[in-house]
Amino acid sequence: MKKSFLFMFIGLVLGLGAPTGALLLRCFYSTQPYPACIAFELSEDRFFYLYMLVGTCLAFGSFGFFAGRDEDQILKWNVRLSGQALTDPLTGLGNHRFLHDVLKIEFRKHVTTRQPISCLIMDLDFFKRVNDQHGHPFGDIVLKLFAQIVEESIREGDIATRYGGEEFLCILPNCDEENARMVAERIRVQVEQETFRSGPYDVKLTVSIGAVTSYESEGLNYRHLIHLSDQALYEAKHRGRNQIVQVTIKPSIL
Repeated sequence: MKKSFLFMFIGLVLGLGAPTGALLLRCFYSTQPYPACIAFELSEDRFFYLYMLVGTCLAFGSFGFFAGRDEDQILKWNVRLSGQALTDPLTGLGNHRFLHDVLKIEFRKHVTTRQPISCLIMDLDFFKRVNDQHGHPFGDIVLKLFAQIVEESIREGDIATRYGGEEFLCILPNCDEENARMVAERIRVQVEQETFRSGPYDVKLTVSIGAVTSYESEGLNYRHLIHLSDQALYEAKHRGRNQIVQVTIKPSIL
């Protein structure tokens, strides 16, 4: 419920207190019993009590509504600012801060449940050439389209973020190495088959992906996952790009 309506309701309830309180106070000092006094007061001063009822309810209800409306506006701005603080403005994906906040939570779940967790880091190959040859506005369009491919390729419950520049990172909770490979390969193939177009420009691109799956949390934290994924990405670049390098962490390795 919006606070404006909640506060208005509270104001109306409080507004009822004024005529009710006045009626009970008059009867308190009266020699008549309460039922008879109440009936007498309402018949003799009907206009007075009606005026108090309408006036106080209207005043308190209006005050509550406008006070609540200000609260609603503040909450709306807080939500908007929070979303802006955690969202990459270009792609609409989670930003670097969002990534670390969510990965902390998902890694704690991994530690508790012992379910595997996977992490993918992706980097568009030779993306600098796109900016150099066609300009940064077209490069931004390419990044937006790539972000859409990533979002459409991951599973429900997976989290896609922009890690920085042309690098993107996906968190895959409850994801073993086989499923991580499938998701990564789906992204790689989609990018390879896509023609990135806007206006007079179109380019073909590929993506390199570093994938890490952890089955064991002992001696690890979420930053290790990012570091190992980054190393795997570097190895994919070193091997010739447009490929996936996968690392699996099992209890026997630690």
